[in-house]
Amino acid sequence: MQIFTLSYWGRLIKTLLVMKLSLLLIFLACFKVSASVHAQTITLNEKNAPLAKIFKQIEKQSGYSFFYKNDLLKNTALVTIHIDHVSLSEALDKCFAGQPLIYEIVDNTIIVKAKEKSLLPKGKRMSNPSQKIIGKVTDTTGTYLMGASISIQGKAERFTTGPNGEFSFEAETGDLVTVSFVGFTPYLFTVSENMPFQDIVLHQLNNKLNEVAIVATGYQNISKERVTGSFVQPIKEMYRQRVSTDLISKLSGITSGLVFNSNTSAAANGYDINIRGRNTIFANDQPLIIVDNFPYSGDISDINPNDYDEPTILRDAAAASIWGVRAGNGVIVFTSKKGRANQQLKVSFNANLTVSGRPDLKYNPNQLDASSYIDMEGFLFKNGFYDGSLSNTSSYPVISPAVELFAANPTDLDKQLDKLKNYNINDQLSKYFYQKAVNQQYALNLSGGSDKAIYYFSAGYDKDLPTQKTNTFQRITLNSQNSFYPAKGLEINTGIYFIQGINKGGSNLLALSNTLFPYSQVADANGSALPIVYGYRQSYVQSASENGFLDWKYYPLNELGATDNTVKNLNIRLNTALKYKFIQGFSGEIRYQYQRGNVQSSIYNSQDTYYTRNLINMFSNVIDGKVNGYNIPLGGILNQGNSNSIAQNFRGQLNFDRSFGDHSLTILAGYELSQTTSEGNSSVLYGYNNDLATFTNIDAVNYFPINPTGGYSQINSGLSVNGTLVRIRSTFANALYSYKNRYYISGSSRIDGTNYFGVSTNQKNVPLWSIGGKWDISKEKFYHLSWVPTLSFRGSYGYNGNMDYSVTGMTTFQYYSNARYTGLNYVMISNIGNPDLRWEKTGITNFAIDFSTQDNILSGSLEYFIKKETDILGDRLFPSNSGITSLRGNYSDMKGRGFDITLTSNNLRGAFKWNTTVLFSHATDKVTKYDIEPYTTALVSADGNMTGASPVVGKPVFGLYGFKWAGLDHGTGNPYGYINGEQSQDYNSILNNTPLTDLIYAGPARPTYFGAINNRFSYRGLSLAVQISYKIGYYFRKPTINYSKMAISSGDAFLYVNRDINARWLQTTGKGKYRQGIEKKMKVSRAASPR
Repeated sequence: MQIFTLSYWGRLIKTLLVMKLSLLLIFLACFKVSASVHAQTITLNEKNAPLAKIFKQIEKQSGYSFFYKNDLLKNTALVTIHIDHVSLSEALDKCFAGQPLIYEIVDNTIIVKAKEKSLLPKGKRMSNPSQKIIGKVTDTTGTYLMGASISIQGKAERFTTGPNGEFSFEAETGDLVTVSFVGFTPYLFTVSENMPFQDIVLHQLNNKLNEVAIVATGYQNISKERVTGSFVQPIKEMYRQRVSTDLISKLSGITSGLVFNSNTSAAANGYDINIRGRNTIFANDQPLIIVDNFPYSGDISDINPNDYDEPTILRDAAAASIWGVRAGNGVIVFTSKKGRANQQLKVSFNANLTVSGRPDLKYNPNQLDASSYIDMEGFLFKNGFYDGSLSNTSSYPVISPAVELFAANPTDLDKQLDKLKNYNINDQLSKYFYQKAVNQQYALNLSGGSDKAIYYFSAGYDKDLPTQKTNTFQRITLNSQNSFYPAKGLEINTGIYFIQGINKGGSNLLALSNTLFPYSQVADANGSALPIVYGYRQSYVQSASENGFLDWKYYPLNELGATDNTVKNLNIRLNTALKYKFIQGFSGEIRYQYQRGNVQSSIYNSQDTYYTRNLINMFSNVIDGKVNGYNIPLGGILNQGNSNSIAQNFRGQLNFDRSFGDHSLTILAGYELSQTTSEGNSSVLYGYNNDLATFTNIDAVNYFPINPTGGYSQINSGLSVNGTLVRIRSTFANALYSYKNRYYISGSSRIDGTNYFGVSTNQKNVPLWSIGGKWDISKEKFYHLSWVPTLSFRGSYGYNGNMDYSVTGMTTFQYYSNARYTGLNYVMISNIGNPDLRWEKTGITNFAIDFSTQDNILSGSLEYFIKKETDILGDRLFPSNSGITSLRGNYSDMKGRGFDITLTSNNLRGAFKWNTTVLFSHATDKVTKYDIEPYTTALVSADGNMTGASPVVGKPVFGLYGFKWAGLDHGTGNPYGYINGEQSQDYNSILNNTPLTDLIYAGPARPTYFGAINNRFSYRGLSLAVQISYKIGYYFRKPTINYSKMAISSGDAFLYVNRDINARWLQTTGKGKYRQGIEKKMKVSRAASPR
């Protein structure tokens, strides 16, 4: 039972009110749907321009496509027009004024027709005989097009095709009939006498707008053909077809320059991605995530990917410097889907079901089979390793069943050992604790609009049953995006996003599974629960129950579902924007976003769980070996935590966008404020009754003896309170100038200040900036390469910044209570103030070539970049009399370089389509300045990823190092290393006295080359995507035997006993000879005797 506080109900009521307001806005938008044209505004400034050129500009600005026969434009007049931000209908009326043409808008296509010439007086028309027109409509593959629209010029009647594309209607001779279908080029025909069956084939629309891709920066949307920086988007078709519960994972293998690191500590808790390699040593190395124009402060994995279009990735300074001190690792911009103007209500429903198999538990090379493990235990037992544990009557460490048998030495020892060797814990874990994973995803979308309002609403539900039984994940998302146009030049945008997720876990077995012996059994032949050896020696556990302790045995099968581990996540995001166009080309906008997140976690362990029974027993009062009361009350234990975050963003921005003949200028400038506050608390309730929501207070101040060791400890109250405050203020500006649509120059600048920087840094107001240029050589008059119709060159240079919230410009403290010896409150310094603390700075030079061949058979881009990182956070030693040993500040430098290649080919066209996209990227990093030389032991013990960075000048941040190997001693099987160039078995000296120059540097521990080959096949509405992704050019340490971790007296050894133990150096029994044949092939030293 859970008690809901008044604050909870208050938040719930506010949430419901927000949802109610959102739905009201949606319905208001729905009722305002009309037949008016697109609310997108048009700006034209042309003198004596051909009509075809005007059409092209309208296509770019509106999203509509023109359909006409070329000969219609032969006798048209040149157009001189100067309009600024007018509606589409007004622009079209002015363009067609005085022309021998008329237009009709069908869906998103503007159909151009010749004006009818009539000899009859105005208002009169000769009646023609009518006839029935019958036929069917298909696409080029023969697929029936159900719902195609059929209209007759000058008449109100409209018809639609049936399930098999069939149609039948009455028309008069001479009528002009238009057949249209969304995404296809309309088909026009004139009714003649005795018309035969009409077999109409529609061709997919070659929408020129698709060739002019739009990229989003979070501040503006720009035509990709105008950008000078490095903007990329994932492969659109594959991104949309991928099924995922989160936004980020959909980008894997389909986005140039972006790599997913899978073997890092960050990846173990979510995702770890880098754009063009690493730019920092200790600071945050993840890209900035922008959602609907502002940085996202919550968990990005909570967002429903069905609500967002494919993102834009900003990779260089010209693209990302507008985001200032948070753009050093690149930027990923997500934008919500929106409705379209002049569109009737469109409803879509999407359902996905994904099923995956159970994990293969036998795959882990760090686990021995039962037989080999028992043989290893026998070896250790014979050499006396377990003698201390067997005689330990203080802590009673775990003794495995096999070692207990070795110690008891019964007459049927071999028989009992053989029985254990036939067991396999993985079989039972797979049977009782794992299942096939099932993921269900449902999404309902409603969109549409009129010339006064556009709306988009979605509802999503996800349910995930992972491979671990009793664990579940559920998520509900609601999204509403609305745009209103109440007056000329005025646009109001509102957005509401609601997320509620519940993650449940019902077993803590997997947290303990590393202590299971390979021959452990969790259930008997009938499926009844069996206890396993865990925590303490079984003989002590048995006697403890006889002395009044709670049952101290551990039954993994009974633990399944006994623990209620629930995490509830609630996130609400509200945003609004007001845009107003003052005069021609000049506009202003104000944006505000409010985001609130709440995470409530509770872990309830009833008294039946081992966790609770163990804790109660540990703190029980014992007199003369018997339990005489409990310092932790009987009942359950509830660990609970609560965290709240509020992020607010405000932006004021002025925009100028205007063309002057051959010149075009776009400028934006503004001011931005953001504040993010977070606070959290946690507690532990003992003696908790889940039905009555009652608990018992405990003594969390005094120290109590611990059973069975006799040591002393406090009972953990779990009480903690924490909070952070981050404030950032920024001024920014960005400009883009173009001449004749083939020469482009861009520039940007941003100044940031934050409470995390030092005082002197905030006073300097040093900007981060960029400059870029582009030359579209294919538009030059001298360019005549017909087989490469589009070719352009880009270049940029500038600076991005990076922040690290773990250090601040001011000295910070952490407060504690109940010091062990005094009982007083005390503080500890967590961060030494640094008035000169500033952002890390990454200078990026980028060169690029974009091209496409004739008929777009092959297209792509080639980019080369050089990075130079300065003021990188690093450690510097300080004199001992300063009170600190080291300080982290802007003391280090780095550099890097690389390239990105994207190639797309259209291999087959027609009914069967096949296209290929090849992504190939290279990125390196190198530390060029660092004040402290790392310890060799830290370098060789690190695996290059999971542990922290140990920077070495001249090497990557994450590198793989090792000691030089001199082989095995043929007489003893012990390994040889080197000291001062000589072979040695002085391991202490090798570990502590080997200089850095004598270590072996294998290479980088992060991929330096990565990419994918994506093939897409489609035929008659069916599609198939095949991807091969790769990451190469890096090193990892092969898992092998770790004798120091293996030789322990509990099941923890099971985790560290690599199968290489079976290939270790062995001595032939009784003959004093060695297995020379095996020894020559082996580099695995012997298992040393512990005595």
